[in-house]
Order: sequence, then C-alpha cells, then structure tokens
Amino acid sequence: MVSRSDRALPITIVADAVLIIGYLVSALVPARRLWPIGDSRWRWWFNWSLLSVVFSGFPVLASRDWDSVRLTSTPLRIGGALLSVFGMAFSLSALFELGWMESSGREGELRTDGIYEYTRNPQSVGFITFIVGTILAVNSSKLAVHGFLTALVYILFPFAEEPWLREHYGDEYEEYCEQTPRFVTGESMKRLLCE
Repeated sequence: MVSRSDRALPITIVADAVLIIGYLVSALVPARRLWPIGDSRWRWWFNWSLLSVVFSGFPVLASRDWDSVRLTSTPLRIGGALLSVFGMAFSLSALFELGWMESSGREGELRTDGIYEYTRNPQSVGFITFIVGTILAVNSSKLAVHGFLTALVYILFPFAEEPWLREHYGDEYEEYCEQTPRFVTGESMKRLLCE
C-alpha cells in the first residue's frame, strides 16, 4: 500500500515542475506568459491552483516525513526554525506592503520604497529563506526535494515578471533596477538590518 507521504511528494513535484516550466516560458517568451497573471482569469486559476498544491506540500511532507534524515543537529534545527519564521515574516511583510492584487501579478503602482527599497523581490527572498529554514528544522528528505524545486520556482518568479514590469513601468522600472538588487546583496542586507 502506498502511504500518503509517498503520494504527496510526486504531486508536489508535478506542481513545482509545471510552475518552473511556466515561469521559464514567461521569462523567455513573454507573449506566452503564465506569470504575471494580469487580468487573465485562466492564469489566475492555473497559478493559484498549482501554488496551493506547492504551499500545502510543506506541512503535509513535514508531518509525514519528519526527521527521516538524521543529519541535523539540535542547534541547526533551532536555527532553521528561526530562519523559517524570519523568512515567512519577511515575505508576508512584503505581501502586505504591496497588497494582494499586485502581489498576484495585477497592475498597480510600482513599489520602490519600504522593504522594496532593499530588494526588488522581497517575497521571493522571504519564501526562499523560509524554505531553507524549514528544510533544516524538519530534516526530511522528501521535504528537501520539494523545497529545492519550490525555491527554484521563487528564483524564476522575478525573471518571469521582469519583461511585464519593463513593459508597464518603462524608464521608472529601469532606474529602479539600477538602484536595487533583484534579490539581495551584502550591501542591501546591511542597509536593511542597520536602518
């Protein structure tokens, strides 16, 4: 009999893989984009259906495959848990600052202040940090596979979105790109933590 955790991993891998392919296509062939959603109803349902599977994969795999790889020490697990909480707080802070609709790829104002002053993609930075922390805290081989693929999704998000941002915000976005890193740099992190 196949356990639920054995079924959960292939399902999350398929969702991750479809998003990865979709965001690669979005970056390379913007006319055929999957992200950002814009006003497209099918893109909305397609993205959020897959992202719901991806997000739900974390608690499901964590609970069913907890501590399957006995490699993490207690201090590393605690550090991972703290990193996970920090990453989620950082990402949610950016989500609330930008707003749900614009975070979902709908047109609005170009945000260049607040947390967006330090990174052009704070939600991706936060989610990737959350993923790394969760992998360390949970110590699951299945979650590590899903986490790696999901991190790749969040690395590709900005590349899928940038052609659309350039099209909609033009020179203002180009100036923003010159001043603010796509993800983070040592300098942007130092400014964020010291201000």
